[in-house]
Amino acid sequence: MTDATGQPAPEAQHPSEPTGPTPSTEPDTDTEVATVYSSGSVSVRRSPRYWRFLVIGAFVGVIAALILTFTFPGSADYSLTQVFGFLLLVCVVVFGAIALVVGLLIDRSMARRTRIVAADRVDVHPAGTPAADAEPNGSVSAEPGESGPPNPPIAEGSGRS
Repeated sequence: MTDATGQPAPEAQHPSEPTGPTPSTEPDTDTEVATVYSSGSVSVRRSPRYWRFLVIGAFVGVIAALILTFTFPGSADYSLTQVFGFLLLVCVVVFGAIALVVGLLIDRSMARRTRIVAADRVDVHPAGTPAADAEPNGSVSAEPGESGPPNPPIAEGSGRS
C-alpha cells in the first residue's frame, strides 16, 4: 500500500524495521577523556560481619533469659515479668559481648590468610577537569596517558576492623 506521495504506508512497513531514529552504538568522539593508569599491591582478606555476631548473641541472650525465668521458682517480691526483664538486660549484654569476642577471634584467625595481590586502577575523567589531571598519589601527570610511581604496598595489619 502506498499513500498519495508514492511512499509506503506506515502499516505496510516490515515489523522488524525500526520506525524511529536508531541509537548510535559508536562512542561519542567529540568529548575527550583522560585515562590515568596506576598499579600497586593491596591486601585482601575476609572479615566477619560483627553486627551479625551481635544480633545472634543478643538472640541467644533472650532465649537464655526466658529459660532462666521459668527454671527457678518465683519470688514473692518480684513478678515473672520483672524477673524476665532483669535477666533480659543482663543476658543480652553478656551474650552479645561473648558473641563479639568470638567474632574478634574469628577475625584474627582469618587475618593469617591475608594475601597481597597486584591491582590495576584505571581512572577515566573528562579532559580538562582537575580529577583528570591528578595522579592517584596526588602528583600531576605531564602526559595525558603517563602514570606516576605505583602506590606503596598496604601493611598487613591495616584494613577494616
